[in-house]
Amino acid sequence: MKEFLKKRIQECMVMELLETMVDEDYPTSFNMEHFKTLRTFADRVRYCEANLQRISSGSSRIVYKIDNEKVLKLAKNEKGIAQDETEIQWGNDSYFTSILARTLDYHPDNLWVEMELARKVRKTEFFKEFGFTIDDLGRYLRNFEEQNKGGRPFYHMDPEIKSRMGESEFVNNMMDFMNSTGSPAGDFGRLNSYGIVKRDGHDSIVLVDFGLTHDVYASYYS
Repeated sequence: MKEFLKKRIQECMVMELLETMVDEDYPTSFNMEHFKTLRTFADRVRYCEANLQRISSGSSRIVYKIDNEKVLKLAKNEKGIAQDETEIQWGNDSYFTSILARTLDYHPDNLWVEMELARKVRKTEFFKEFGFTIDDLGRYLRNFEEQNKGGRPFYHMDPEIKSRMGESEFVNNMMDFMNSTGSPAGDFGRLNSYGIVKRDGHDSIVLVDFGLTHDVYASYYS
């Protein structure tokens, strides 16, 4: 009995140590309520650079890791604001919960959006999850887009793969999302548009970058 108790105490001590180590990964100096008071883009960037880990930066937005659950996307310009607006609008839509990273908080003028953190997904993980490749998905959605416009499919696809994708709930939700938001297929055929999140204790692949619509592209990129 003593040996059993000793072993359980040691196990508890290890778990407490691991929890402490996880907690120490969080940016203790970052305060969201203070961040919300910052008035300028320069002030927001300065605060984030001092307290958060920068994950990526593009022509329209900078992405920071807040902690092990959240990221912060800062709009650099009007096209970044427009993409934030799309993600804010759709990130909590109950119909698309299974395919989109969740929106957690945001600026009322779409200057930034706080979203669910997703880790990068590998090609092998994508194939294992769905039974088709990211390239297959890109071609399938591009064909869908062209047919929606009354055109002919761009790509010939293996009939078995095509049938499998036609029966996929994920793919059908993606097509519904494209129709609902007016999103082009281009970015949805890129692996870095997706990530892995925890849902009900299981890994799920979701879209993490879905702010670019046809309207946003026409207004700011064409």
